[in-house]
Amino acid sequence: MGGWLDLTTGMGINVGDYFTKVSSQIMDFVSGLSPGKKLAMVGVGGGILMVIIGMFFWAGDKTFSPLMTNLNPEDSANIIRLLREKNIPFRVDQGGKNISVTPENLDQLRLEIATMGFPENSVVGYEIFDKQSLATTSFVQKVNQKRALEGELMRTIKSISGVKRARVHLAIPTKSTFVEDQKKSTASVVLDLEPGVVLSEKQVYGIGTLVARAVEGMDTTDVVIVDNHGKTLSKNASDSLAQATATQLEYRSKVEGDLEKRVEAILGRVVGEGHVIAKISADLDFAQVNETQTIYDADGSAVRSVQRDTKSMEGSRPTASGPAGALSNTPGQTPGAGVVKLSDTKTSNETTNYEVPQTVRRTQKSVGSIQKLSVAVMMDGKQTRTPAADGKFETKSEAWSAEKLKEFEDIVASTVGLDRKRGDILEIKTMEFKQEDFLEAELVLKEKERKSYIQNIVLYSVIGVTIVLFFLLVVRPFIKWITENTIDSVDTFLPQTLEELERMQKNAILPGLEEAIPVLPDRVDPEKVEGEMIKEKIITLVDSNPHKAALILKDWLHEPVKKEDGAEGDKGGGPGKSKTG
Repeated sequence: MGGWLDLTTGMGINVGDYFTKVSSQIMDFVSGLSPGKKLAMVGVGGGILMVIIGMFFWAGDKTFSPLMTNLNPEDSANIIRLLREKNIPFRVDQGGKNISVTPENLDQLRLEIATMGFPENSVVGYEIFDKQSLATTSFVQKVNQKRALEGELMRTIKSISGVKRARVHLAIPTKSTFVEDQKKSTASVVLDLEPGVVLSEKQVYGIGTLVARAVEGMDTTDVVIVDNHGKTLSKNASDSLAQATATQLEYRSKVEGDLEKRVEAILGRVVGEGHVIAKISADLDFAQVNETQTIYDADGSAVRSVQRDTKSMEGSRPTASGPAGALSNTPGQTPGAGVVKLSDTKTSNETTNYEVPQTVRRTQKSVGSIQKLSVAVMMDGKQTRTPAADGKFETKSEAWSAEKLKEFEDIVASTVGLDRKRGDILEIKTMEFKQEDFLEAELVLKEKERKSYIQNIVLYSVIGVTIVLFFLLVVRPFIKWITENTIDSVDTFLPQTLEELERMQKNAILPGLEEAIPVLPDRVDPEKVEGEMIKEKIITLVDSNPHKAALILKDWLHEPVKKEDGAEGDKGGGPGKSKTG
């Protein structure tokens, strides 16, 4: 029979005897346990076995990666049909909305699905016109145009963060010949949002503007936006007006708050923080006014051009003479000549063109400009400290002088930009502020801190006691139980007597190793073995601490030897004889 070699002792161990011994020890160990310990071992062993089996299943299970998410039933059915045709393993989650496949097939399937038009097959865009027939009627063309526009808007809205799906319905009326009969286009948008997503007013307004600008003749107020729960998200004209009013009030409060903080900050450095209160009422102008003004400067006119026209006439002209009648007009007759003397004529015209300077001013008044300010400031009295009879100081409040109040008015007027011409009002009053009694509040705060401190102490104490009890009642008994069982098993497994050790050595020597293993004598002298062990121990101690060993030997050499001690040493083996060998 084969065996093992124990290199520490040089002895061979029979394999069959070893396993027989171990199995018997295990059976004895189990039989010696109480029913509770047996049940605990069964439970722990079963749990470990289940964990191991689960790890094997988990290691052998295929990992899946999401292929498509948030699918509608039609797209999900088409993709599942494709996967089954290709015999590709897949997993469906969320009621068919999410489909997952193995990582090695993920990229290829995504490309194939994108080529087939999934998951956008239910949304038709302008690609509907790619396969349009020449025999398509005008009515079908209008319907396809409407479907394409709705589909493109759906795709665009779906790309917005937080929007899972979108439906767009357009109502585009037929164009009328008469303008007064033309109806406006309207739109309805249904949004399916991601869980926990709430669109802001700006996002809703942006979606409405997107739809309105995509359809001719549509205004933002003609777009109604609702979510998948039927809640209206868009605002109508009245809501827009209310929103504008709320914005104006918010801006007014901000202006008033900023001015109040300025006044309190600058006066607080003088009278003390918390000793001044400022309240300001601002009248703002939110009207949008555009003005165009043209100014002519007559005094600064200049001659641009001068045009002069002069005419003159001088000399005489002949006049008709001879008797009146037919004789004078008969051919061949020469009338007597006459000359009329004319006076000289001279005409002169002059036109002067002037360039008049003009200034054109186009003014757009800012919205929210201040028209009037009403400022009210209340100040605490001047705080003075006077020594009291008990040695402490007493604080008294005195009214500020008129000169100081005038200085405060000038400071406040400059801080808020006060303008008396537009009717601004400023009032500063001095009154004694009520001093709050902080003693009671301080006591309440201290009591609260004390309770919190006690609660923390109790909490940490309970945690510490729980840890100690767990160690004493669970960890320590478990360690003791394991240690005792291990010690008992080792003590039982080892040989108990020298005869048993010799018998084990003789029975466990492997074939061919008789010469390699030193042969032990038939009988082992216990006193010799004990002496050798003591000798080895003394040598080890001397090597570890030679100085101390030298001192001990020196004391032994100088110690007088008595007869009684010598007799006892001979009888029991003195340290110089039996102990050192």
